[in-house]
Amino acid sequence: MCRKTKITTFIAIAILFFSCSSQKYFHDTVSRDRQMELKKHRSGNVFADIGLTIASMFVMTAANVNLGLYPEGQDFKKLKLINPTSDTLFVNMLTDVFWDKENYCDFMDIRIPPNEKCKILVPVDANYNLYFSNTFKSEDDEMLEINTNEIKKISLYPGLTKTDK
Repeated sequence: MCRKTKITTFIAIAILFFSCSSQKYFHDTVSRDRQMELKKHRSGNVFADIGLTIASMFVMTAANVNLGLYPEGQDFKKLKLINPTSDTLFVNMLTDVFWDKENYCDFMDIRIPPNEKCKILVPVDANYNLYFSNTFKSEDDEMLEINTNEIKKISLYPGLTKTDK
C-alpha cells in the first residue's frame, strides 16, 4: 500500500510540474510575470465562481429562494501556439487590451523550441498581432491578426502568411 501512495504522489507532482512548464518559453521577464499574474487572477476567479455556485445551491435548497448567484463570464482562455518546424520560433504578441492602468497585455520574446507547443493564458475577445519568425531578427517577421474568441490553437511555421502570386 505504501508503494502505491508513493507512485501516486510522484505522478501527481509530475503532472503539476509539467502542466506549468510553458512559462520557461518566456524570455522577457515582464511577459513572464504578466503570465503568472493572469494565472493567479484566473485561479481566483475559478474558486470564487465555485464558491458562488455552492452558496447559491445551499440557499436555494434551504430557503427555496433563488439568489441568482451565477458565475460571471470567462475572462481568460488558453491559447496553444504550436511549432511544427525543426527551428526555434521567436514570437511576440501585441494587443490593445490593457492588463492594468499603464500596461498592455502584450507578450514579448516567446521562444518555442522545435516540435514543441506553448500554452499561453490570454484575455477573451482580445485582438492580437502575432509576430513570428525562425530567426531572432525582426526584419523577416511574419504577422497574423488573431482574435482570441475565434481561435484555440495555431500552428506557426515560416511561410504561413505568404501568398503565391
